[in-house]
Amino acid sequence: MKKNFLRKMFCSLVLAATVLTANAADRLLIVGEALWGGWSIDNSIVMLNSTENPDVFKATVNLNANGGFKFLTTTGWGNLEYRAGDNDVTLTEGVASPLVSTEENSNDKQFKVSETANYDIVCDLDAKTIIVNKAAYQDDEIKHTALWLVGSATTGGWALGNGTMILPSDDNPMVFRGTVDLLAGEMKIAVNKYTDFGQTFYLRDAADKTKMVFGGDDNKWNIAKAGQYDVEADVKNLTISIKEHTSTGINNMETTATATAEYFTLSGVRLSAPAKGICVKRLGNRVVKTINRK
Repeated sequence: MKKNFLRKMFCSLVLAATVLTANAADRLLIVGEALWGGWSIDNSIVMLNSTENPDVFKATVNLNANGGFKFLTTTGWGNLEYRAGDNDVTLTEGVASPLVSTEENSNDKQFKVSETANYDIVCDLDAKTIIVNKAAYQDDEIKHTALWLVGSATTGGWALGNGTMILPSDDNPMVFRGTVDLLAGEMKIAVNKYTDFGQTFYLRDAADKTKMVFGGDDNKWNIAKAGQYDVEADVKNLTISIKEHTSTGINNMETTATATAEYFTLSGVRLSAPAKGICVKRLGNRVVKTINRK
């Protein structure tokens, strides 16, 4: 009787530990003076899950050589973080460095780079490593890995966590595109789906609805009728296009034949294959929500 109780208690503890470990790293946010948002959690950089491994997070973003950075797993201080270890570490391109959790080491040391540039950052929470390499695109400072449409005109309403994601185009990371379902209502563009409304939003220019401003007065875009729309936001030139989506038949067939489909959860986690239920499908420059009933 006692042995059975102890065995059950041990199994429960193992299960609880497993669940805690799995839930402890469902997101990674980058903060620090090396980023445009500094130490503001609201404006932290959202890393996206790899399609091949949910424990691998990736981001392409500008890092300033004059500042450090670290990784948060929540939108608050004092929780699980990933840092550099005993000392600040200047990362070498292509060389894996230890990614140290606060559960292992409480020293608040940061990562740095020796040259300001756009970097591809890969964090492997299973191997506990970080690798950086200079990105192919260096023409402009990359600030975001994704953007999220929020508001009464979106299917997720004003819940940031249910924002409609648009992703950088393959040919230009400054231009974010998506074919999305919109409702009659208003919307604006968030830079972080995990934080709150203290973040900096892309908003409608008061004098020109085809232009954006980054921060400022809370002007929103108005959608007159529900439907499927092609949205393109250029964060370099601060322009936006919101047009009703029209099927072009032959062009759609060509896109489907040449592009590789990518799947995401509604929270932006990449999937290796479409999961049962609602997920986001990206095919070329087209991003749509799909329902898999199998």
